[in-house]
Amino acid sequence: MKHFLIDTDTASDDAVALLMALREPSVRVEAITVVAGNCPLDIGVRNALISVELAGTYAPPVYAGMPQPLLRELVTSEHVHGKDGLGNMELPSPTSEKQSDHAVDIIIEMARRFPGELEIIALGPLTNLAMAILKEPTLPDLIRRVYIMGGAGLGPGNMTPVAEFNFYVDAEAAHLVIQSKLAKTVIGWDVCMAEAFLNRSDIAHLDSLGALGEFAARTSVSLIEFTKSFGMDGFGPADQTAVAVALYPDIVTKQFDVYGYVEYESEKAYGQFIIDQLQVTGKPHNVTVITEIDAKQFKEKLFQLLS
Repeated sequence: MKHFLIDTDTASDDAVALLMALREPSVRVEAITVVAGNCPLDIGVRNALISVELAGTYAPPVYAGMPQPLLRELVTSEHVHGKDGLGNMELPSPTSEKQSDHAVDIIIEMARRFPGELEIIALGPLTNLAMAILKEPTLPDLIRRVYIMGGAGLGPGNMTPVAEFNFYVDAEAAHLVIQSKLAKTVIGWDVCMAEAFLNRSDIAHLDSLGALGEFAARTSVSLIEFTKSFGMDGFGPADQTAVAVALYPDIVTKQFDVYGYVEYESEKAYGQFIIDQLQVTGKPHNVTVITEIDAKQFKEKLFQLLS
C-alpha cells in the first residue's frame, strides 16, 4: 500500500484529482493539506472537505496551511475556477470540519510516520512544502518522492508568457523546493494541455458517468470558458494529470532528468521554470520532468475512477 499526502489549493481540477486519489484502492491518502492559491485558504479548505465527502470512500484529515505566499501578496484565480473555486456550483457546506493542526506541521509529522515511504502530490503553490523544508531541513531524507503540478514545462505560461500559475503565485517557494534535495517529478502545464486535454466529447462522457462524473463536468464549466481564450474547446486537466502520474507511473511515455530552477528575481520572468536541457550550467540533475503521457490510458483511468 502506497502512502500519499496531497497538498492542494482546492479548486475544480484539484477537487476531481482528490476524487481520483481517494477512489484508487491501491493507495492510501493519509492527509490533505491546503494552501492558498486558486482560492483563498478558507475556500480551499471547504472545497477539500466537500471533495472528501463526495468521494464516498474514506475521510483523510484535512489541514489548513499557509494563507499567503512567502514574500508576496496572494494572487488567486477566481476568474478561472469561479468565486467558489468549483465553477460557481454553490454546493452546500460540508458536514465535516478541518483539523486544528497546521498543514506545515502535518507534512513533517507524516514524513516521520512513514519514513522513506510517504509520497507527496503538490497540486498548488509550493508554500506549505517550502515552509516544511525550512522548519525541518532533514525532510527531503524522509520523503520518497514529490509529484509537482507546476511550471510550463517545455511550453508557454498561462499567467505570463513564461510562467504557469502555481509557480507564479509563489516563485520563491517553488525555487526553494526545486533546489531542495527532495526526489521530485514535475508535471508541467504543457503536458496537461496536450495529451491529457479533455475535449467536448470527453466532457460529455464524463457527464454521463453518474454523480461524480457529472460533478467533474459541472465544476469545470468556468475552466472551459477560460480555456477558450487560448483558442481551445475543452480544458487541460492539470491536477488530474499530476495525480494520474503519481498513481500510475506507467502512463508516462517520455521524461528526462535535468537541472532546473525557478526564476524569482526578475519581474518579467517571475515564476518561470527554467530547464537546463543542454546542461550549459554543468550542475547535477535535480528534477525529473514529464513531457508525454499515454492519453488513452489516462482517460480510461479518469473515467473508471469517477464511474
